[in-house]
Amino acid sequence: MRFFKRFVFALCLFLLFPRLSCAAEEAVEGQRRALLIGCDHFLSQPDTWPAAENNVRMLSDTLFSDARPYALVRTASNTIASVEAFEDAVRAAFQNSAEADTSVLYLSTHGVFEENVSNADAGLLLSNGETESLLTGKDLQRILDQVAGKKVVILDACNSGAIIGKGLSGGANQCFLSGPEYKVLCSAGGSEASWYYQSPDAAAEGASYFASVLAFGFGAAGGHAADQNDDGEITLAETYAYLLEQYAASTPQVYPQQDDAEVLFEYDNNAPVQIAKAITDLTFEETLLTAGSTEVTFSFTVQRKAALYYQIIYHHDGVWQFSQAQQIPDGEQDDGTILPGRKMRVLSLNTGEDDYGYAIIQLITLESGTPVFQGASLLCVQPAEGEVKLRAVAGASFVPALGQEMAILAQHNVPCGLTVNILNQENKTVRRLAYEAPSRPQQLSPAASSFYWDGKLADGSFAPPGRYTVQIKTIINDTQYICQSEPFFLEAPGM
Repeated sequence: MRFFKRFVFALCLFLLFPRLSCAAEEAVEGQRRALLIGCDHFLSQPDTWPAAENNVRMLSDTLFSDARPYALVRTASNTIASVEAFEDAVRAAFQNSAEADTSVLYLSTHGVFEENVSNADAGLLLSNGETESLLTGKDLQRILDQVAGKKVVILDACNSGAIIGKGLSGGANQCFLSGPEYKVLCSAGGSEASWYYQSPDAAAEGASYFASVLAFGFGAAGGHAADQNDDGEITLAETYAYLLEQYAASTPQVYPQQDDAEVLFEYDNNAPVQIAKAITDLTFEETLLTAGSTEVTFSFTVQRKAALYYQIIYHHDGVWQFSQAQQIPDGEQDDGTILPGRKMRVLSLNTGEDDYGYAIIQLITLESGTPVFQGASLLCVQPAEGEVKLRAVAGASFVPALGQEMAILAQHNVPCGLTVNILNQENKTVRRLAYEAPSRPQQLSPAASSFYWDGKLADGSFAPPGRYTVQIKTIINDTQYICQSEPFFLEAPGM
């Protein structure tokens, strides 16, 4: 079991795609095109190889299985090392795009961002192992603005949320890739690292947790698990919700915050599915626990006989302690394997002296001696007693009709379940953003969980311009704590 400690490293990830593959490039209205770029070898950061190559296989295969054919899928790994080369690659891939088309960009590399610095300086490294340069959010916006039609951007890197101004302690100076033509997914908040794993045989296996969850959530290999309503269409909102649940090591970020109209992946839900993933349908009874009651009950489906381990990682001193992870073999069979069928398991957490904190439980199978990530959940253990110091922080104003969103920080001194409401001038709730949602360790200072309001009511219509406040609640040992933000203004365009 000790071997797994060598496989997991906390790195700003952008997993890459080395091959170059193209389909027909005729410009037809409504076409989809994709460009997947990755960098494995760096001058200023640790290498991530072979994670890039494995992610190329997963995500490119996933795109090709979309029921809506792609006119072009192009991948490049360790060949793009300058902003000029990146711009050339974007131009070549999307030059025939029309207003009705969709262009998908996946970028996997190291992210660069320092706290207490403007998020406008955040960027993504482009590197071929010999030359390295920084692609800033401003560069990305300028280049993609030249592409006609809708742009779906997936950023798989440390601190990638800083590009869209999300997951930041001090708020955003500038939010890139916003507006109706952009749909964005990031693997981590602006202050967070992304994570990946490697096999003992470095040439054999490795991937980012984010890319693994995304590929299995979309594709037939994972049973299209991200499709919450089983209608054959996986929307941006469904994808984000699935990532929040299954990708635990950092907090994915999305723009727009609530978009259940944009379909990222489509499949025939009447067709038989051959599930290749060993473990599916992972469900935890509770992810918000209380100190003293830290038994975790979860269930899952085993699709085929496998050797299964559970890995528990604790969050201490502001860092996920992967190097000190606890590995527990399932042990259903004497040979260390588990048989097909629906299973229920119970594990106990040990969160340390405070008896509260955060933990991740991962399910990992050994396939020909190689560890393969199957799924995970983030667990929030709140204290059994004691005072909670809450503070609600919001900006001064925003214009939702222009695609702006209100960033909200729910500051809390201990892990807890958070209910977040938007109140109008009469102190009536007009939108509930979260109900007893477990807080997450987003590496913000002071400790906080981030939320975003798109200015819409529950029915999808825009709230009227005016003054609003944020109300935050939590309950510890039957005592309710409530705080309210300073007022902010929802403005109409031109005000």
